[in-house]
Amino acid sequence: MDKVLLKCRGISKRFSEVIAITGLDLDLNHGEIVSILGSSGCGKTTLLRLIAGLEKPDEGSIELERKSLFGKDINVPPNKRGLGMVFQEYALFPHLSVRENILFGISTLSKKDQETKLKKVLDLTRIGKLISRFPSELSGGEQQRVALARTLATEPSLLLMDEPFSNLDASLRGSVRNEVRGILRDSGSTTLFVTHDREEAFSISDRVAIMVDGNIQQIDPPDKIYFWPNTKKVASLSGSCDFIEGITKGESIETSLGSIERRTHSMMENGTNVVVAVRPNDFVMTPDPKGNNVVIRKEFRGDDTLFWVKTRSGETIRCKHKIHTTLFVGLRVTLAPEKYVKFNAFLK
Repeated sequence: MDKVLLKCRGISKRFSEVIAITGLDLDLNHGEIVSILGSSGCGKTTLLRLIAGLEKPDEGSIELERKSLFGKDINVPPNKRGLGMVFQEYALFPHLSVRENILFGISTLSKKDQETKLKKVLDLTRIGKLISRFPSELSGGEQQRVALARTLATEPSLLLMDEPFSNLDASLRGSVRNEVRGILRDSGSTTLFVTHDREEAFSISDRVAIMVDGNIQQIDPPDKIYFWPNTKKVASLSGSCDFIEGITKGESIETSLGSIERRTHSMMENGTNVVVAVRPNDFVMTPDPKGNNVVIRKEFRGDDTLFWVKTRSGETIRCKHKIHTTLFVGLRVTLAPEKYVKFNAFLK
């Protein structure tokens, strides 16, 4: 069996003068969960709609299980593509019970097959006790699972999910996300998941694709996206990040914070002017009356405290510190890199 389930090549889409997608390539493997992570307006939902057949690309090709969905003289209708889609609004029929909502998409099957599939998805999503309820009688998390059950009942080759947790309260998102991830794993569904929330993308996905201005800048496992970003934009989207200037010197970088060790995934000659990505956990702050850096802002966040520190060159970086701290605004500090931390440098 071919490892690749979905193959997109050279996909472009324009709406009047707005370029939504440009020359995009994407492969999705059987059984994996991939998130498209990007800010609003980057084209991620448009990509989902192009794959689903709800929009038509201007250029490119789309294949699913080695069969063409879109290409030269080919544009398979949405209902013939073998895809399932879960929207932000869940789109449950308010006048139908949970049972009737799930059976709606498989109504052409025999009664026996309908009941077999119904039992399977009820067991998978653990919503058997809700079968007689109507959508108005369900919580947001329960509606999410019903929408997922209805889609999985059709046994789609590929599941598309568009910001599926955005309508849930913040307190619910984590638990529902874990439930959905478990359901997708148990079902073996191949899933393309669109979100602007980094935590969601990292926690639910095998790979994360960072989308910027209509194209994918990097697609890798979440930890590689975070620790080895290819570009400044990927570094910013993959986690809280500040940038300071530096000059390369072997495997180090000379900065206003002293000499720091850099990752060597990109070759740069000595003396190259660069910008360095700095995460809030990268440096340890130590009070020092002779320190070259000054705390200019402090923000308590419950689990930790975030400090804004101005360096001797006037650059500002953020540093996290443990909850119980005596550090305060105006305090002079020294900054030392955490042990084993290496820094990502990008051309200035």
